Amino acid sequence: MVYKYKGEDYLLHLVDTPGHVDFRAEVSRSYASCGGAILLVDASQGVQAQTVANFFLAFSQGLHLIPIINKVDLPSADASRALEQIKTSFELDVENAVLVSAKTGLNVEAVLPVVIEKIPAPIGDAKKPLRLLLVDSWYSTYKGVILLVRIFDGTIKAGDQITSFATGLKYIVGEVGI
Repeated sequence: MVYKYKGEDYLLHLVDTPGHVDFRAEVSRSYASCGGAILLVDASQGVQAQTVANFFLAFSQGLHLIPIINKVDLPSADASRALEQIKTSFELDVENAVLVSAKTGLNVEAVLPVVIEKIPAPIGDAKKPLRLLLVDSWYSTYKGVILLVRIFDGTIKAGDQITSFATGLKYIVGEVGI
């Protein structure tokens, strides 16, 4: 997604991961492709078991975490309690936490600016050999196999030959997008 902020365009790679702990492998792979994560906590329920599991998974991968408190519009919402739980359970700075209501739209526009300001841009060295992570793939009847990758180092262009680290198989890159 391209997002304009303070007159500049930012290319954001946004991944929605399942909150349930049964999807640990999918969440872990998604986190590996990111530089940060939003720790979304329900204001009426506070920190739950899956919040703890996903926090430690993100933390173990060195991600920058941004606390977001959702459902602040509910009568049973207790945002200050949820913030205190985040602070004491995870030792996260809640000063930049955003209190939102996805239902009413309250403060939703404040989330992406915080992401841009608090999660550093990816770093890498274009002069180094290609190093990437395969995030997802699918088949298109028009284009063939399409890969979604995160490039850590190096560059890639149409016509390049790449080799799978896992299998040793070689492939020709047909097309490159953003």
